[in-house]
Amino acid sequence: MKIKIGVINSKGGCGKTTIAINLSVAISNQSIKTVLIDADPNQGALFWFKKRNKNNLSNYLKATSLNKLKKIENFECSIYDCPANMKDKKIKDIISQCNYLIIPIQASIFDQTATKLFLELIKKLKRIRKGKTDLVFVINRYKKRSQIFKKLDTFLLSYKIKPLCKFSDRAVYQLLSADGKSIFDVNHKSIYDLKNEWINLLDFLRAK
Repeated sequence: MKIKIGVINSKGGCGKTTIAINLSVAISNQSIKTVLIDADPNQGALFWFKKRNKNNLSNYLKATSLNKLKKIENFECSIYDCPANMKDKKIKDIISQCNYLIIPIQASIFDQTATKLFLELIKKLKRIRKGKTDLVFVINRYKKRSQIFKKLDTFLLSYKIKPLCKFSDRAVYQLLSADGKSIFDVNHKSIYDLKNEWINLLDFLRAK
């Protein structure tokens, strides 16, 4: 079965593209033919992939825009980097195809409010109501000692949300992406802890 994953939230700036590009590398590194689909008008994922191609790091990974997806064949996993605009019909079409929706959440009250509205919206969609698409929540830009994350825990608990992963707030994500890389391209002891934060998500997807 081909796996389709959407990285999505109606809140801009919550780290969807960063998660999408790192996830695409992690999966393609398992010799799984993966396509990263940039559905965001900003085309950040495509910009990243062009940098990646220059460094000859593609291997099992390809990237394309949503409009050119039909030209990509024989892939086993597709990952959609979705825009924040949930009113766009294309987004509903993406959701209707996905086996999993990965939903990044940050700690600010603005992110919590946006996530609340987003959940109310997608739960009205038929595929979500029928349980055909798994909702996978991850906390992004996590700071262990920050008090605001205790408030986020309370918010998540009120919605019976148990996040699968917590991705630390580290500048290395941005530094690597500027060169078309991800943390899964680097074998350095300083990155090991970051890679370990992804294990639950990767194991979850692998088990399915």
